[in-house]
Amino acid sequence: MTSGSEANAIAGVRENFKFIALEVTKLLDDTRLMLVDPREEVMAKIVARDDYVDNLKSMIENKCFRLLTNEDLDDATVDLIRAINVATNNLERVADFGVNIVGQLRYLANLETLHRFDATPFFDAIFAGLAIVEDALFRRDMSLALQICRAELEIDDLYLAVFHQIMADLRAGQAPEDLVTTLFIYRYLERTGDALLNIGEAAIFATVGEKLRVSEFQALQETLANASARADDVPVGLDLSEVDYQGIWETRSGSRIGMLHARDSSKRSVVFKEGRTTKVLEEKLALERWEQLEPGLPPRVFGYHDHGDKASLLLEYLQGDTFQRIMLDSDGRVCTSAYTMVIETIGRVWDQTLERTPCTPNFVRQLSSRLPDVFKVHPEFRTKAARICDLSVPGFETLLDAAQVLDSLLVAPFQVLIHGDFNTDNIIVNLPQRSVHLIDLHRSRPFDYLQDVSVFIVSNFRLKIFDPGPRRRLDQVSREFYAFAREFADAHADASFDARLALGLARSLLTSTRFVMDPSFSRTMMLRSCYLIEQLLAYRETHDIVDEAGDWSGFTLDLATLVP
Repeated sequence: MTSGSEANAIAGVRENFKFIALEVTKLLDDTRLMLVDPREEVMAKIVARDDYVDNLKSMIENKCFRLLTNEDLDDATVDLIRAINVATNNLERVADFGVNIVGQLRYLANLETLHRFDATPFFDAIFAGLAIVEDALFRRDMSLALQICRAELEIDDLYLAVFHQIMADLRAGQAPEDLVTTLFIYRYLERTGDALLNIGEAAIFATVGEKLRVSEFQALQETLANASARADDVPVGLDLSEVDYQGIWETRSGSRIGMLHARDSSKRSVVFKEGRTTKVLEEKLALERWEQLEPGLPPRVFGYHDHGDKASLLLEYLQGDTFQRIMLDSDGRVCTSAYTMVIETIGRVWDQTLERTPCTPNFVRQLSSRLPDVFKVHPEFRTKAARICDLSVPGFETLLDAAQVLDSLLVAPFQVLIHGDFNTDNIIVNLPQRSVHLIDLHRSRPFDYLQDVSVFIVSNFRLKIFDPGPRRRLDQVSREFYAFAREFADAHADASFDARLALGLARSLLTSTRFVMDPSFSRTMMLRSCYLIEQLLAYRETHDIVDEAGDWSGFTLDLATLVP
């Protein structure tokens, strides 16, 4: 849709939006006057304006919904309409806060308490934000959008100062009832700042086409700037005005991941990742470690920016498909080729990083730490002891308590550098280039390689894919990966391989159920986990294993447990 067509489509909405922004501003101006000199006629005007704002909000909302049914609208226009609707809802909230503020005045015994505090800076910041809302949205002006967002920070600082003063006065015992009412009034002003932030972020969405919090947008700006300035790396050479931002996902840990596509085809596309500083820094260090080990295996780090409790990375965009996608969508020949590349790569890493240092994987401890999350999703797993004829069946938690001893008995004879989250969708395979890449490496560390093996196998197991072709490929890969790891174990005298892998599988199967909502399938995974633990405990009792020197070489993993 051309800019002219877009203007025609939203002309009616824009006119209504002008009015609602104007009416909200007038309502807040009346609110400001009421705080200085409460009068009934001003209160009546505020109530009438609030009703008008509600009507305008409904009109704009209805027009936006009708426009969104037009299949001829392009994505940018749809984004603008969505942003207008969000901004309108928040303008209505601002009006409601004004009404709430004047409603508090009836609880004041003495206006002198309220007048000890100056609300003028609050209203100045709010009016400055409201004055540019229309232009920020309809012109898609990023600078104005950020100004609106910054108003929220200014109002927060003002509120904090008032809050501390009111707390001090309360401790001194000065007119506590009026002070509490005054605090409520200023709290509504602070919430008005929150609504302005929502409006500013809606304007950012209209501009870039993705929901970005202002903190994420600023992190993106700063990280791009840092990356462009790096002389010791391949220059990214991107400015935010030159890219299209595409959100990919928000991870379970709260990290946000997006792609930046350069509009200039001569420049590279990159991946932007923002999250908690500790996790992002861990990933940066892990990526650099893997890059030193085998250049090109992880994505290159083009930029890093630390902004307090959050940090962000700018990473190389890797061409290729996830190994999981190849298994699901490709034929057997392509899948075999990709699998061969994967195990060759992993085999090299294991060989290069092997250290003859015993390693205790503590699979049961890992499992126990995830139990609260598992029980939140599947409270039915809290089974009690039962008896079937002469067979005594322990309760689920009783079984796990008995399994605690296995952690001290099952020790790996060596350690290697592991991925740490070796799901098949964290492996990128570029078939034309014959290359393999690993992503999401923040959990990487020297550890028992069977952690990665068990996670890999269970990442195939838990996919609810029952179409014969893809399911056959998934199961075949799991069996072959077991055989590959078994061969590595034999070559390095790992006698407890099957036993540790059984415990690793039990851990991965059970902890993965928190991501599986299907009650039947999740129960299958839980029972498979219990079966493996029972097999290990029975072997330990039969062979009287009391310490880590015990012989687990006779334990044989039931290969049927590798697949659903």
